[in-house]
Amino acid sequence: MFLAGSSDRWTWSMDVERSVDFCVYALRRDGLRVAPFDQHPEGDGSLRANGLDAESWQAWLTSVLDAHGRLKAISSAGDLSQVERQQIKEAFDAFSAPAGLCPGSSELRAQLEALWVEYEPTGLRWEDSLTGGPTGRVSRFLTRPARQIWKGLLPYHERLATLQVYLVDYPAPAVLTVPPLTCVIAPATADRDGFAGQVVSAAEMLAAS
Repeated sequence: MFLAGSSDRWTWSMDVERSVDFCVYALRRDGLRVAPFDQHPEGDGSLRANGLDAESWQAWLTSVLDAHGRLKAISSAGDLSQVERQQIKEAFDAFSAPAGLCPGSSELRAQLEALWVEYEPTGLRWEDSLTGGPTGRVSRFLTRPARQIWKGLLPYHERLATLQVYLVDYPAPAVLTVPPLTCVIAPATADRDGFAGQVVSAAEMLAAS
C-alpha cells in the first residue's frame, strides 16, 4: 500500500494467511505461552510433551514466514522459467503444509499435521471474516486509518525497505516483530486507531532492531 497522490512510493503490505495463523492457533491449543502471545489459558500441553518450546515455536514461525516470502518473491517474477515454476510449487507445497516446517521430532510434526486438519475449517472461517470484501474486517481496519498508518510510517521509510504485516487471530491485541521487515499482529479490533498504532509500533521496533 502507498499513499495516493504522493510521489513517495514506499509501500507496506498486509496479509491474512492461515499457515501463519496456525502457528498461533497451536499455542492456544497447547497452552504454551510465547510473548507477546501469552494471554491465553492453559491448554492440553500435548505439543510441549513432544518437545515444542518457545525457541522451537519461534523458529517454526520464522520458517513459515520465510516460505511465504519466497513464494511471493518467485510468483512476482515476469516470465517464469520451468525452474521457477518448480520453485513456486515447492514453496507453495511447503507453505501449505506448515507442520512440516516445524523443527523437532517426527512425532511433533505428525501431531501438528493432525492439528492442521482440525484447524482448517476454523481457519477458513477466520480468513473469510477478514477478507470478505467491503464488509470484511480488513476493509474496516483500513477505511479510516490507512492514511493515518502511512503517515505514521513516514519516519521509517529510510530505515525499512518495506513493512510486511501478517494478521492472526488471538484473544488479546499483540505485536510480534520478526526482523528485518516482518511483523505478526493480533489486531486491536475494538479500536481502528489502536490497530494503526500497532502497525506503527511494529515499524519502530523493526527500525531499532
